[in-house]
Amino acid sequence: MSVVARRPSVCLTCQARQLRLSRRRLTTAPRRGHPETSLAVRPEDDGFLLDSPPHNSRGFYSKKTLRQLRHHGEPVPEDALREVALREAALSFEALFREKDARLRTLRSLSNPWPGVQQGRVRFRGPPRLQRPDDAPISHATFRQNMKLAVGQKAIRSVLRSQLLRCEWPRDVLRVVAVAMLDSQSAMNLMHLYEPIMRALYRCRNNVTDPEVLNTLHAIIMRYRFAKLDVEPQLLHMTLKFAARSRSKAAMQRYLKMIKETGLGMTSNLYRSVIAKFSIGHRGLGEIRNGRWRRSDLREVLLGFKDCLDLPEEDQYHFGTFLVREDWQFLHGWVAVLARCREADAVWNEWLLWKESKAYQQPRRLLVIGEENVKRQTIPMTNKLRGVYWFVEQMVYAGDIKRAWEIMRETEVPLNRLKHRIRMRMLDEPEHADLWNDMMREEMLKKYDFDLARIEQGFGVRWVEGEDGEGRHELCMDQEEALDRLASDRLKWEEENGYPWEENPILSQNERKLHDAEES
Repeated sequence: MSVVARRPSVCLTCQARQLRLSRRRLTTAPRRGHPETSLAVRPEDDGFLLDSPPHNSRGFYSKKTLRQLRHHGEPVPEDALREVALREAALSFEALFREKDARLRTLRSLSNPWPGVQQGRVRFRGPPRLQRPDDAPISHATFRQNMKLAVGQKAIRSVLRSQLLRCEWPRDVLRVVAVAMLDSQSAMNLMHLYEPIMRALYRCRNNVTDPEVLNTLHAIIMRYRFAKLDVEPQLLHMTLKFAARSRSKAAMQRYLKMIKETGLGMTSNLYRSVIAKFSIGHRGLGEIRNGRWRRSDLREVLLGFKDCLDLPEEDQYHFGTFLVREDWQFLHGWVAVLARCREADAVWNEWLLWKESKAYQQPRRLLVIGEENVKRQTIPMTNKLRGVYWFVEQMVYAGDIKRAWEIMRETEVPLNRLKHRIRMRMLDEPEHADLWNDMMREEMLKKYDFDLARIEQGFGVRWVEGEDGEGRHELCMDQEEALDRLASDRLKWEEENGYPWEENPILSQNERKLHDAEES
């Protein structure tokens, strides 16, 4: 490759700079007697092709020449040996380069893949995924041997985590805990592995009942406290949720007291989650697995345990002591669970306290997702209006419709703004309404039509309109089947899902059928 000489610059400063850059540095290193032999490597479509550098006839030795020299027993020149070694090194480098893609594929398939070269904009890869257990389960003896061989915090936690991710039964979880508690170092590491323990216990729900999971959690926490280890708040919160699922007043009292002693309190998410585990929804889906709470037990959990009534208020630890009334996320679920327990007086007291709050006296508009383009003629939703609707609804569920009408009268909220099922329940006692107008007459006609449709459905008939505004009833099902359905205990005029039982035993829906079966 020819090198074009740079023309000298006219500027004296530039000439001085070029002279300074072109000046050769002095060195004291001795010059090599013989130049190193090199190989020219150029990239092609199929990899690297090796080519020898420009040489003369004196410095090149082919394979045939080397073979003849060895055959006649003559000494092989040093240059020839050096050239052969360099060619073999270049060939091995070419083989590695050709296998680079296969190696990268292997590295990227590992649990901690080899990071690729990020060019340009970094794309979002989605939320992080939880660690998965290995496909092949290992025996408990192998696990104990792995624990003996594990040295260091990282190795011990890795063995414990991988074994916990394989557990699907409470006894497997307890065996892992028992092995870890044999050594103080492994016990300390197990204390921080609350996330694999929680995941293992949630997997156990596929095989055992919630009370059994609660007993397992209780055993783990007691082992921690006996060994004077700290119990992570996440484990306490999980135990409280399973106590609510299991309908256990004693467990709720024990772990509410533990959480109170830690001084951490409850977040709004945890508070609402525990209330949801009470199964107070109007669909009653939580009753299928665990049955219902007994009303007297749930009332103690909410408002105060009988054996703690003599304690001062700051030492109480029932569920109501964790309430933050200024936060609507707390108050929303608290009022709902009181209403399901038919505690109308407690709901009314909460209404009186809420009227003194900032949300009631200084209402602010709510930004409801999906309703940004609603017409301005409609009444804007504020935090005050949201609270009024909720208190009216829960007062109806508590069974005190008179006070629900009183709240409507104080706030001047129109009846047609309420939910349909709430309007129908309030119109069961229309004598408490203080204002009768065209809107009330229209709502009463809707109530009459609603009740008549339910009666027709119960008898298995339907109304067919005729000419001149007249009509007739027609059968839509077999009358014997309709009468049998009316006589069944399953038919309820009003829904009762989500309400605690009075003094009945706590049974799931499937067990209740067997419990209530009559002898032939």
